[in-house]
Amino acid sequence: MKYLTIFTLLIALTAVSSYASEGVPSDFTLKKEIISQKLKDKGFDDDKIREIFSDTRIRLYPEMLNKTGKGLNYMSPKFGLLNKKSIMRGRNVLKEHKTAFKEIEDRFGVEKEVLVAIYRVETNLGNARGNYLVFNSLLTMSVFENRRSEWATEELINLLILCKNNNKDPFSIKGSWAGAFGLCQFVPSSYLCYAVDGNGDGEIDLFNFYDAMASIASYLKAHGWEKGNKEKNRKAVWAYNHCDNYVKAVLAYARASKS
Repeated sequence: MKYLTIFTLLIALTAVSSYASEGVPSDFTLKKEIISQKLKDKGFDDDKIREIFSDTRIRLYPEMLNKTGKGLNYMSPKFGLLNKKSIMRGRNVLKEHKTAFKEIEDRFGVEKEVLVAIYRVETNLGNARGNYLVFNSLLTMSVFENRRSEWATEELINLLILCKNNNKDPFSIKGSWAGAFGLCQFVPSSYLCYAVDGNGDGEIDLFNFYDAMASIASYLKAHGWEKGNKEKNRKAVWAYNHCDNYVKAVLAYARASKS
């Protein structure tokens, strides 16, 4: 089956021998207990933890475990990053939100073209934000043993913390298979550390344009962005996504989008 539902998981919890045949990891119960204990350490009570893990929207996506975002050819015709239409779309965003970008640049010192470049590469200017439930993506990577398991467990905890802090349903946030969400594609730990309120409404919503752009600038500034310093700025973009192709693509689009 493509997705493993909560009913499969509940059956698995009472019949460990069925895990392998159903494709559920054999140590799911142990991993669930580890996650539950980490949540308790962060102040979640037993009732809330039970509520989370009994939600009927839980799915596992084992087919995504071999996915990777590394080595993408952002310069390929298929991606279309530097074609005329793509560049014009970015310039239109810059014009439409000229005042907001000016305020963000004054606040963080990050050029507006770099912000719109990351926006373009990450979500195609908001048109490709991802349709996975972030909770399920992170849970899958956490409970199936893989190179991201430990990281995914911590990000799952962070997701639940940010939802608790903001009174949000943890199953309402959609994003990428890799657990990133919003117009700027932050993972939960990045949200907690670097996301900022860009429009002054007292909330931080990364699906809001102003909050997302300000949060990108906040992240880059925290990772060393300095106007005119090419080396520091390359490292700041690399921190956003540890991929040389990504860095080249962002900086190339930033240059191209200058009018």
